[in-house]
Amino acid sequence: MDKDTSNIFGRRLNQARLIKGISMEELGRSVQPSVSRQAINKYEKGQTIPDSLMLISLGKVLGVKPDYFFRPFTVEVDKVIFRKRRKFSEKDVLSVKEKAREELERYLEAEQLSGTSSSLNFPHGYISNDNDVIAFANSIRQKLGLGIDGISNVIEILEENGIKIIEVSESDSFGGLSGYANDNIPLIVINCNLIPERKRFTLLHEFGHLFMMFGTDASNKVIEDSCNTFAREMLLPSEVLKLRLGNSRHDISLAELTDIQKQYGISIDSIMESLVHNGVITGRRYEGYLKKKKLFPDFKSSVERSLAISETSGRFVRMVYRALADEIISFSKAAALLNTSVDNVKAKLQLVCTNEDNS
Repeated sequence: MDKDTSNIFGRRLNQARLIKGISMEELGRSVQPSVSRQAINKYEKGQTIPDSLMLISLGKVLGVKPDYFFRPFTVEVDKVIFRKRRKFSEKDVLSVKEKAREELERYLEAEQLSGTSSSLNFPHGYISNDNDVIAFANSIRQKLGLGIDGISNVIEILEENGIKIIEVSESDSFGGLSGYANDNIPLIVINCNLIPERKRFTLLHEFGHLFMMFGTDASNKVIEDSCNTFAREMLLPSEVLKLRLGNSRHDISLAELTDIQKQYGISIDSIMESLVHNGVITGRRYEGYLKKKKLFPDFKSSVERSLAISETSGRFVRMVYRALADEIISFSKAAALLNTSVDNVKAKLQLVCTNEDNS
């Protein structure tokens, strides 16, 4: 999608269609009266503008209000890196990207209206080997004042330090993506349906994509492996791993692993990867663990069970209600930002301080 500001309607129509995940032909068949694929294509290119009745029909099919089509664009999402499985189609990729763009527009508007800002507090790390990855993770932990403690809420700590987190509901085929909006706003989009441990890991993996710099000769596998190492080190530092489990082990009990899982919010699979990565267990022992998971469904179920507390992004909602409580925005504006009804906003707004002037 180009950045032609003269075709706002066409771009918004394209965005809404991509979010819905339907083709031009499918959209043309769904509106009343039906139109051809070529007609939809002309709308999106800005060659023709539909009449009011068609505009209403387009909005109904795509689940948006007619004024949505004429809202100026304020966000361009570029430099996006997707972390997805093969089953996630190109159509799904485009849908997630446009959802992220739309959500981020509301997020940035709420930030501006509420007078709430968060400065970016993270440096970049230049990576040539695993030691650089671990050193970078340790420097980020130090900057955040974490020491060797676990991270209680990954989303909150990233948002407080200038990274915009957008949650979308997708199938298990999608984990997360990262990139920059308007060239300089770091953005992570995360699947809200992931289990807590995977969600925390994916957020930090995407952080690695945003802030770790690699040489031009680094392969995709090296970059992905480095981002995985970074995520594991952020969740559970090697120093803690060895303090808790020792420098060398023949075997490890499930009770030891679940205790660490609960305290640090990291999956047992990731702990086992860290153990072999740090030489605490041999590669042969790790292969034995993977084989046991395949052979014994009950064991697989036990080690893959989630024990971490669910995390969600709350900053956007807080900013909207702050602007509403301070009477900066109206109920209708708050409802538009939150993509909900005015009645729902009123039901959730409970001011806790009395107005002494009116008492």
